[in-house]
Amino acid sequence: MLFSVLLRPPMEGDRVFVLTMVLALAALKAVKTVAGVKALIKWPNDLYVGTNKLAGVLTEFAVKEKKVDWAVLGMGMNVGWHPEVPQARGAPATSLLEETGQRVSRNGLLLEILKGFEALYRDVVRGSMKQIYDGWNQNCLVLGKDVVIESDTERIEGRALRIDDCGALIIEDAKGDQRRILTGDVSLRLASP
Repeated sequence: MLFSVLLRPPMEGDRVFVLTMVLALAALKAVKTVAGVKALIKWPNDLYVGTNKLAGVLTEFAVKEKKVDWAVLGMGMNVGWHPEVPQARGAPATSLLEETGQRVSRNGLLLEILKGFEALYRDVVRGSMKQIYDGWNQNCLVLGKDVVIESDTERIEGRALRIDDCGALIIEDAKGDQRRILTGDVSLRLASP
């Protein structure tokens, strides 16, 4: 299932990744409601069931005079897909069919995601972020774990502490310093045990 949502959110450009987390939270709730599947967020933009990827969120946006002019959130979720052969690269994938053994209505699932997103988005616009902030920290797969964050210019290893109110990951590196990592700047994978 693939879909996109176009928004013109009244927010500063440095807060736009809150929308990624809001869509992820809405999808977690919808997947639980519609299919009975418990998924978690792998920061910054994936949904996982156990160690298998279920969905991903992409955010595109433009900023005008420090304000978000527009944002497009796209989500791809494996609903009825059944892998015939293991993937050669990337995280192993799963689907709602794989997890439940039953077909799930894409229309019903999409409706649940959009209803949940709308409610959370209204909270963001009103500035009511506590429930959302708590939700993404309670449902994040990587918090409390050792992670490796790689970008084109550096590699950072540390322990994932929390996601801040802008959607950035806060990690503690080997020196005990806390670092703020913005989504879109890095890729993330769990460190080897």
